[in-house]
Amino acid sequence: MFTTIFSWFNLNSYCIILFGACGLFNGNPISNVKAAFSNKYFLAFFAYFLTDLLGLLHAHNLHAGWNIVSKDATLVAIPFVLCSRPFADAESYKKIMTVCCLLLAAASCWCLVRACGNYIKTRDIEEFFYHPLVRPISQNAIFYTVFILFGLLFLLSSDLGAGIPGISPAGGKRLRLVLIVFFCGMVVLLASKEFMVIMLLILAYFFLRQYSFRQNRMLLIGVGLAVVLIAALLVLTDNPIKKRYTDIEAANISVIEKEQFNPGVYFNGIQLRLLEWRFAFEILKEHRAWLWGVSTGDSQDFLNQKYIDANMYLGAPGRKGRGFIGYNFHNQYIETLVRSGMVGLAILLVLFGLMIGIAWKLKTGQSFFTVLILVIFFLPQSPLTMQHGVFLFCFFPLLLLYGPKGLR
Repeated sequence: MFTTIFSWFNLNSYCIILFGACGLFNGNPISNVKAAFSNKYFLAFFAYFLTDLLGLLHAHNLHAGWNIVSKDATLVAIPFVLCSRPFADAESYKKIMTVCCLLLAAASCWCLVRACGNYIKTRDIEEFFYHPLVRPISQNAIFYTVFILFGLLFLLSSDLGAGIPGISPAGGKRLRLVLIVFFCGMVVLLASKEFMVIMLLILAYFFLRQYSFRQNRMLLIGVGLAVVLIAALLVLTDNPIKKRYTDIEAANISVIEKEQFNPGVYFNGIQLRLLEWRFAFEILKEHRAWLWGVSTGDSQDFLNQKYIDANMYLGAPGRKGRGFIGYNFHNQYIETLVRSGMVGLAILLVLFGLMIGIAWKLKTGQSFFTVLILVIFFLPQSPLTMQHGVFLFCFFPLLLLYGPKGLR
Protein backbone atom coordinates (compact mmCIF):
# COMPACT_ATOMS: atom_id res chain seq x y z
CA MET A 1 0.00 0.00 0.00
CA PHE A 2 2.82 2.40 0.91
CA THR A 3 4.78 1.82 -2.31
CA THR A 4 1.60 2.23 -4.39
CA ILE A 5 0.50 5.50 -2.77
CA PHE A 6 4.00 7.02 -2.94
CA SER A 7 4.60 5.71 -6.51
CA TRP A 8 7.70 3.67 -5.71
CA PHE A 9 6.82 1.41 -8.62
CA ASN A 10 10.04 -0.63 -8.91
CA LEU A 11 9.85 -1.55 -5.24
CA ASN A 12 6.10 -1.98 -5.59
CA SER A 13 6.65 -4.65 -8.25
CA TYR A 14 8.83 -6.66 -5.86
CA CYS A 15 6.22 -6.22 -3.11
CA ILE A 16 3.52 -7.60 -5.44
CA ILE A 17 5.72 -10.60 -6.30
CA LEU A 18 6.38 -11.28 -2.62
CA PHE A 19 2.69 -10.82 -1.84
CA GLY A 20 1.79 -13.44 -4.45
CA ALA A 21 4.50 -15.78 -3.16
CA CYS A 22 3.16 -15.47 0.39
CA GLY A 23 -0.29 -16.38 -0.89
CA LEU A 24 1.09 -19.40 -2.72
CA PHE A 25 3.22 -20.83 0.08
CA ASN A 26 0.98 -19.95 3.01
CA GLY A 27 -0.30 -23.47 3.61
CA ASN A 28 -0.39 -26.09 0.84
CA PRO A 29 0.58 -24.52 -2.53
CA ILE A 30 -1.35 -27.11 -4.55
CA SER A 31 -4.50 -26.60 -2.50
CA ASN A 32 -4.12 -22.83 -2.81
CA VAL A 33 -3.84 -23.04 -6.62
CA LYS A 34 -6.87 -25.35 -6.81
CA ALA A 35 -8.89 -23.02 -4.58
CA ALA A 36 -7.97 -19.99 -6.70
CA PHE A 37 -8.91 -21.67 -9.97
CA SER A 38 -12.25 -22.68 -8.54
CA ASN A 39 -13.00 -19.07 -7.51
CA LYS A 40 -15.06 -17.06 -10.01
CA TYR A 41 -13.44 -13.75 -9.06
CA PHE A 42 -9.91 -15.01 -9.61
CA LEU A 43 -10.88 -16.71 -12.87
CA ALA A 44 -12.34 -13.46 -14.24
CA PHE A 45 -9.21 -11.46 -13.40
CA PHE A 46 -7.02 -14.24 -14.78
CA ALA A 47 -9.02 -14.32 -18.02
CA TYR A 48 -8.57 -10.56 -18.47
CA PHE A 49 -4.84 -10.90 -17.93
CA LEU A 50 -4.75 -13.82 -20.37
CA THR A 51 -6.29 -11.74 -23.18
CA ASP A 52 -3.46 -9.21 -22.81
CA LEU A 53 -0.87 -11.99 -22.69
CA LEU A 54 -2.22 -13.78 -25.77
CA GLY A 55 -2.22 -10.48 -27.62
CA LEU A 56 1.59 -10.65 -27.64
CA LEU A 57 1.32 -13.52 -30.13
CA HIS A 58 0.32 -11.08 -32.89
CA ALA A 59 1.98 -7.88 -31.58
CA HIS A 60 4.66 -6.08 -33.54
CA ASN A 61 5.94 -4.10 -30.54
CA LEU A 62 6.72 -6.94 -28.13
CA HIS A 63 8.73 -4.71 -25.79
CA ALA A 64 5.81 -2.33 -25.15
CA GLY A 65 3.40 -5.24 -24.88
CA TRP A 66 5.55 -7.05 -22.35
CA ASN A 67 5.86 -3.91 -20.20
CA ILE A 68 2.06 -3.66 -20.03
CA VAL A 69 1.58 -7.38 -19.39
CA SER A 70 4.12 -7.27 -16.55
CA LYS A 71 2.04 -4.52 -14.89
CA ASP A 72 -1.14 -6.49 -15.47
CA ALA A 73 0.38 -9.45 -13.61
CA THR A 74 -0.91 -7.63 -10.52
CA LEU A 75 -4.38 -8.65 -11.75
CA VAL A 76 -3.32 -12.24 -11.08
CA ALA A 77 -1.17 -11.86 -7.96
CA ILE A 78 -3.56 -9.88 -5.76
CA PRO A 79 -6.76 -11.81 -6.64
CA PHE A 80 -4.80 -15.05 -6.11
CA VAL A 81 -3.93 -14.06 -2.53
CA LEU A 82 -7.43 -12.78 -1.73
CA CYS A 83 -9.26 -15.69 -3.40
CA SER A 84 -7.13 -18.78 -2.73
CA ARG A 85 -7.71 -18.90 1.04
CA PRO A 86 -9.23 -16.67 3.77
CA PHE A 87 -7.24 -13.45 3.72
CA ALA A 88 -8.66 -11.52 6.67
CA ASP A 89 -11.50 -11.34 9.16
CA ALA A 90 -13.71 -8.36 9.93
CA GLU A 91 -11.34 -6.94 12.53
CA SER A 92 -8.14 -7.29 10.49
CA TYR A 93 -10.02 -5.77 7.53
CA LYS A 94 -10.63 -2.70 9.66
CA LYS A 95 -6.94 -2.60 10.62
CA ILE A 96 -5.88 -2.78 6.96
CA MET A 97 -8.21 0.06 6.00
CA THR A 98 -7.15 2.10 9.04
CA VAL A 99 -3.51 1.85 7.97
CA CYS A 100 -4.56 2.78 4.45
CA CYS A 101 -6.32 5.92 5.73
CA LEU A 102 -3.31 6.91 7.85
CA LEU A 103 -0.97 6.47 4.87
CA LEU A 104 -3.26 8.59 2.71
CA ALA A 105 -3.38 11.26 5.41
CA ALA A 106 0.43 11.27 5.69
CA ALA A 107 0.88 11.46 1.92
CA SER A 108 -1.70 14.26 1.66
CA CYS A 109 -0.01 16.26 4.44
CA TRP A 110 3.33 15.91 2.68
CA CYS A 111 1.77 17.17 -0.56
CA LEU A 112 0.27 20.17 1.24
CA VAL A 113 3.59 21.00 2.91
CA ARG A 114 5.36 20.89 -0.45
CA ALA A 115 2.57 22.96 -2.03
CA CYS A 116 3.06 25.62 0.68
CA GLY A 117 6.79 25.69 -0.05
CA ASN A 118 6.22 26.00 -3.79
CA TYR A 119 3.59 28.71 -3.26
CA ILE A 120 6.04 30.79 -1.19
CA LYS A 121 8.48 30.63 -4.10
CA THR A 122 6.08 31.12 -7.01
CA ARG A 123 2.99 32.79 -5.50
CA ASP A 124 0.98 30.53 -7.81
CA ILE A 125 -2.25 29.25 -6.19
CA GLU A 126 -2.31 26.40 -8.72
CA GLU A 127 0.25 24.59 -6.52
CA PHE A 128 -2.60 23.62 -4.17
CA PHE A 129 -4.82 22.05 -6.83
CA TYR A 130 -5.12 19.10 -9.20
CA HIS A 131 -1.94 17.53 -10.60
CA PRO A 132 0.53 20.05 -9.09
CA LEU A 133 -0.73 19.18 -5.59
CA VAL A 134 0.19 15.47 -5.86
CA ARG A 135 3.35 15.98 -7.91
CA PRO A 136 5.59 15.38 -4.81
CA ILE A 137 4.40 11.75 -4.68
CA SER A 138 4.32 11.32 -8.49
CA GLN A 139 0.61 10.60 -8.44
CA ASN A 140 -2.14 11.36 -10.93
CA ALA A 141 -4.75 13.62 -9.28
CA ILE A 142 -7.70 11.54 -10.54
CA PHE A 143 -6.17 8.25 -9.40
CA TYR A 144 -5.30 9.72 -6.01
CA THR A 145 -8.86 11.02 -5.63
CA VAL A 146 -10.10 7.43 -5.97
CA PHE A 147 -7.75 6.35 -3.15
CA ILE A 148 -9.08 9.18 -0.99
CA LEU A 149 -12.71 8.30 -1.76
CA PHE A 150 -12.14 4.65 -0.82
CA GLY A 151 -10.64 5.84 2.47
CA LEU A 152 -13.58 8.21 3.01
CA LEU A 153 -16.07 5.40 2.39
CA PHE A 154 -14.41 3.29 5.08
CA LEU A 155 -14.35 6.15 7.59
CA LEU A 156 -18.03 6.88 7.02
CA SER A 157 -18.92 3.20 7.32
CA SER A 158 -16.97 2.10 10.37
CA ASP A 159 -14.90 3.16 13.35
CA LEU A 160 -11.12 2.98 12.99
CA GLY A 161 -9.51 -0.40 13.54
CA ALA A 162 -8.27 -1.15 17.03
CA GLY A 163 -4.62 -1.13 17.89
CA ILE A 164 -3.49 2.40 16.92
CA PRO A 165 -0.71 3.03 19.46
CA GLY A 166 -1.47 5.69 22.03
CA ILE A 167 -5.03 6.42 20.88
CA SER A 168 -8.03 5.70 23.12
CA PRO A 169 -11.47 4.78 21.72
CA ALA A 170 -12.57 8.39 22.27
CA GLY A 171 -9.43 9.63 20.54
CA GLY A 172 -10.12 7.22 17.69
CA LYS A 173 -13.57 8.78 17.20
CA ARG A 174 -12.09 12.28 17.08
CA LEU A 175 -9.37 11.15 14.67
CA ARG A 176 -12.01 9.56 12.45
CA LEU A 177 -13.99 12.83 12.30
CA VAL A 178 -10.82 14.83 11.54
CA LEU A 179 -9.90 12.42 8.72
CA ILE A 180 -13.41 12.59 7.22
CA VAL A 181 -13.24 16.40 7.06
CA PHE A 182 -9.63 16.31 5.82
CA PHE A 183 -10.38 13.79 3.06
CA CYS A 184 -13.38 15.85 1.90
CA GLY A 185 -11.11 18.86 1.67
CA MET A 186 -8.55 16.88 -0.33
CA VAL A 187 -11.21 15.80 -2.84
CA VAL A 188 -12.10 19.47 -3.37
CA LEU A 189 -8.43 20.43 -3.85
CA LEU A 190 -7.82 17.55 -6.24
CA ALA A 191 -10.57 19.13 -8.35
CA SER A 192 -11.89 16.06 -10.14
CA LYS A 193 -15.20 17.23 -11.59
CA GLU A 194 -17.03 13.90 -11.57
CA PHE A 195 -15.66 12.75 -8.21
CA MET A 196 -16.65 15.94 -6.38
CA VAL A 197 -20.21 15.13 -7.40
CA ILE A 198 -19.73 11.51 -6.25
CA MET A 199 -18.39 12.76 -2.91
CA LEU A 200 -21.52 14.86 -2.36
CA LEU A 201 -23.69 11.81 -3.13
CA ILE A 202 -21.66 9.72 -0.69
CA LEU A 203 -21.98 12.32 2.09
CA ALA A 204 -25.71 12.73 1.45
CA TYR A 205 -26.26 8.96 1.55
CA PHE A 206 -24.38 8.37 4.81
CA PHE A 207 -25.80 11.43 6.56
CA LEU A 208 -29.36 10.49 5.67
CA ARG A 209 -28.75 6.88 6.72
CA GLN A 210 -27.33 7.92 10.07
CA TYR A 211 -29.44 10.93 10.90
CA SER A 212 -33.21 11.16 10.72
CA PHE A 213 -34.34 14.50 9.28
CA ARG A 214 -37.15 14.66 11.79
CA GLN A 215 -34.83 14.15 14.79
CA ASN A 216 -31.73 15.98 13.45
CA ARG A 217 -33.31 18.72 11.39
CA MET A 218 -30.98 21.52 12.51
CA LEU A 219 -27.82 19.42 11.97
CA LEU A 220 -28.81 18.40 8.44
CA ILE A 221 -29.90 21.92 7.53
CA GLY A 222 -26.59 23.25 8.85
CA VAL A 223 -24.59 20.74 6.82
CA GLY A 224 -26.67 21.52 3.74
CA LEU A 225 -26.12 25.26 4.15
CA ALA A 226 -22.36 24.68 4.56
CA VAL A 227 -22.27 22.74 1.29
CA VAL A 228 -24.26 25.48 -0.48
CA LEU A 229 -21.92 28.16 0.93
CA ILE A 230 -18.80 26.32 -0.24
CA ALA A 231 -20.35 25.76 -3.68
CA ALA A 232 -21.25 29.46 -3.90
CA LEU A 233 -17.68 30.48 -3.02
CA LEU A 234 -16.32 28.19 -5.74
CA VAL A 235 -18.75 29.61 -8.30
CA LEU A 236 -18.46 33.29 -7.41
CA THR A 237 -14.67 33.50 -6.96
CA ASP A 238 -11.84 33.07 -9.43
CA ASN A 239 -10.22 29.72 -8.57
CA PRO A 240 -8.69 26.69 -10.34
CA ILE A 241 -11.73 24.50 -9.63
CA LYS A 242 -14.11 26.93 -11.35
CA LYS A 243 -11.75 27.11 -14.32
CA ARG A 244 -12.01 23.35 -14.84
CA TYR A 245 -15.80 23.58 -15.15
CA THR A 246 -15.82 26.68 -17.36
CA ASP A 247 -13.28 24.96 -19.60
CA ILE A 248 -15.90 22.30 -20.35
CA GLU A 249 -18.56 24.89 -21.18
CA ALA A 250 -16.27 26.42 -23.80
CA ALA A 251 -15.83 23.13 -25.68
CA ASN A 252 -16.57 23.19 -29.41
CA ILE A 253 -17.31 19.55 -30.23
CA SER A 254 -17.28 20.11 -33.99
CA VAL A 255 -13.50 20.61 -33.83
CA ILE A 256 -12.91 16.86 -33.55
CA GLU A 257 -14.45 16.21 -36.98
CA LYS A 258 -11.39 17.62 -38.74
CA GLU A 259 -8.75 15.34 -40.28
CA GLN A 260 -5.86 17.79 -39.84
CA PHE A 261 -5.09 20.28 -37.07
CA ASN A 262 -2.77 23.17 -36.45
CA PRO A 263 -0.16 21.89 -33.93
CA GLY A 264 -0.88 24.92 -31.76
CA VAL A 265 -4.60 24.17 -31.35
CA TYR A 266 -5.81 23.65 -27.76
CA PHE A 267 -8.01 20.67 -26.86
CA ASN A 268 -9.88 20.68 -23.57
CA GLY A 269 -10.61 17.44 -21.73
CA ILE A 270 -13.85 16.63 -23.56
CA GLN A 271 -12.54 17.49 -27.03
CA LEU A 272 -9.38 15.42 -26.58
CA ARG A 273 -11.25 12.39 -25.30
CA LEU A 274 -13.83 12.48 -28.09
CA LEU A 275 -11.04 12.76 -30.64
CA GLU A 276 -9.14 9.83 -29.09
CA TRP A 277 -12.30 7.73 -29.08
CA ARG A 278 -12.83 8.56 -32.76
CA PHE A 279 -9.27 7.43 -33.45
CA ALA A 280 -9.97 4.19 -31.54
CA PHE A 281 -12.85 3.18 -33.81
CA GLU A 282 -10.84 4.16 -36.88
CA ILE A 283 -7.99 1.91 -35.73
CA LEU A 284 -10.34 -1.04 -35.16
CA LYS A 285 -11.95 -0.53 -38.55
CA GLU A 286 -8.68 -0.12 -40.46
CA HIS A 287 -7.12 -3.22 -38.92
CA ARG A 288 -10.32 -5.29 -38.84
CA ALA A 289 -9.63 -6.00 -35.21
CA TRP A 290 -13.09 -5.85 -33.66
CA LEU A 291 -12.98 -9.40 -32.27
CA TRP A 292 -9.43 -9.75 -30.89
CA GLY A 293 -8.10 -6.18 -30.96
CA VAL A 294 -4.77 -4.93 -32.29
CA SER A 295 -2.82 -6.31 -29.28
CA THR A 296 -1.56 -4.77 -26.07
CA GLY A 297 1.81 -4.00 -27.61
CA ASP A 298 0.55 -2.15 -30.70
CA SER A 299 -2.50 -0.16 -29.54
CA GLN A 300 -0.50 2.84 -28.28
CA ASP A 301 1.71 2.83 -31.40
CA PHE A 302 -1.34 3.01 -33.65
CA LEU A 303 -2.79 5.84 -31.55
CA ASN A 304 0.52 7.72 -31.67
CA GLN A 305 0.46 7.41 -35.46
CA LYS A 306 -3.02 8.93 -35.49
CA TYR A 307 -1.68 11.94 -33.56
CA ILE A 308 1.12 12.27 -36.11
CA ASP A 309 -1.20 11.93 -39.13
CA ALA A 310 -3.55 14.56 -37.68
CA ASN A 311 -0.64 17.03 -37.36
CA MET A 312 -1.21 17.41 -33.61
CA TYR A 313 1.37 18.90 -31.25
CA LEU A 314 4.35 16.54 -30.90
CA GLY A 315 6.57 18.62 -28.65
CA ALA A 316 9.06 21.42 -29.20
CA PRO A 317 12.41 20.52 -30.82
CA GLY A 318 15.17 19.99 -28.29
CA ARG A 319 12.77 19.53 -25.36
CA LYS A 320 11.97 16.40 -23.42
CA GLY A 321 8.18 16.52 -23.90
CA ARG A 322 6.67 14.73 -26.90
CA GLY A 323 3.33 16.48 -26.97
CA PHE A 324 0.42 14.09 -27.46
CA ILE A 325 2.69 11.10 -28.15
CA GLY A 326 2.02 8.54 -25.42
CA TYR A 327 -1.45 9.81 -24.48
CA ASN A 328 -3.72 6.78 -24.08
CA PHE A 329 -7.41 6.54 -25.07
CA HIS A 330 -8.64 8.01 -21.75
CA ASN A 331 -11.41 5.41 -21.45
CA GLN A 332 -10.64 1.95 -20.13
CA TYR A 333 -13.57 0.34 -21.93
CA ILE A 334 -12.35 1.67 -25.28
CA GLU A 335 -8.72 0.99 -24.34
CA THR A 336 -9.63 -2.65 -23.70
CA LEU A 337 -11.66 -2.84 -26.92
CA VAL A 338 -8.69 -1.64 -29.00
CA ARG A 339 -6.21 -3.86 -27.18
CA SER A 340 -8.21 -7.07 -26.89
CA GLY A 341 -11.32 -6.59 -29.00
CA MET A 342 -14.85 -7.59 -28.09
CA VAL A 343 -13.46 -10.61 -26.22
CA GLY A 344 -11.45 -8.45 -23.81
CA LEU A 345 -14.27 -5.94 -23.38
CA ALA A 346 -16.72 -8.76 -22.59
CA ILE A 347 -14.40 -10.09 -19.88
CA LEU A 348 -14.04 -6.60 -18.40
CA LEU A 349 -17.84 -6.24 -18.27
CA VAL A 350 -18.07 -9.67 -16.61
CA LEU A 351 -15.61 -8.43 -13.98
CA PHE A 352 -17.82 -5.44 -13.27
CA GLY A 353 -20.83 -7.73 -13.17
CA LEU A 354 -19.11 -9.79 -10.47
CA MET A 355 -18.28 -6.63 -8.52
CA ILE A 356 -21.90 -5.54 -8.72
CA GLY A 357 -22.70 -8.99 -7.38
CA ILE A 358 -20.41 -8.35 -4.39
CA ALA A 359 -22.19 -5.06 -3.70
CA TRP A 360 -25.58 -6.76 -4.04
CA LYS A 361 -24.50 -9.54 -1.68
CA LEU A 362 -23.16 -7.17 0.99
CA LYS A 363 -25.92 -4.58 0.55
CA THR A 364 -23.77 -1.82 2.07
CA GLY A 365 -23.26 1.76 1.03
CA GLN A 366 -19.51 1.23 1.06
CA SER A 367 -19.65 -1.68 -1.41
CA PHE A 368 -22.15 0.07 -3.69
CA PHE A 369 -20.12 3.28 -3.94
CA THR A 370 -16.85 1.36 -4.36
CA VAL A 371 -18.18 -0.29 -7.52
CA LEU A 372 -19.86 2.92 -8.73
CA ILE A 373 -16.59 4.85 -8.37
CA LEU A 374 -14.72 2.27 -10.44
CA VAL A 375 -17.40 2.19 -13.15
CA ILE A 376 -17.24 5.98 -13.47
CA PHE A 377 -13.44 6.04 -13.09
CA PHE A 378 -13.09 3.89 -16.21
CA LEU A 379 -15.08 6.35 -18.38
CA PRO A 380 -12.67 9.34 -18.61
CA GLN A 381 -9.47 7.42 -17.70
CA SER A 382 -7.55 4.26 -18.64
CA PRO A 383 -6.50 3.09 -15.15
CA LEU A 384 -5.27 -0.34 -16.26
CA THR A 385 -2.45 1.29 -18.24
CA MET A 386 -0.83 2.33 -14.93
CA GLN A 387 0.40 0.25 -12.02
CA HIS A 388 -1.53 2.03 -9.27
CA GLY A 389 -4.68 1.88 -11.38
CA VAL A 390 -4.37 -1.90 -11.66
CA PHE A 391 -3.95 -2.08 -7.89
CA LEU A 392 -7.06 0.03 -7.27
CA PHE A 393 -9.12 -2.15 -9.58
CA CYS A 394 -8.40 -5.53 -8.03
CA PHE A 395 -7.50 -4.90 -4.37
CA PHE A 396 -10.30 -2.76 -2.92
CA PRO A 397 -13.33 -4.54 -4.47
CA LEU A 398 -12.07 -7.98 -3.40
CA LEU A 399 -11.11 -6.69 0.05
CA LEU A 400 -14.79 -5.83 0.57
CA LEU A 401 -15.47 -9.57 0.79
CA TYR A 402 -13.69 -9.56 4.15
CA GLY A 403 -15.36 -6.48 5.59
CA PRO A 404 -17.99 -6.59 8.33
CA LYS A 405 -21.32 -7.34 6.69
CA GLY A 406 -23.02 -5.00 9.10
CA LEU A 407 -21.34 -1.93 7.60
CA ARG A 408 -23.70 0.57 6.07
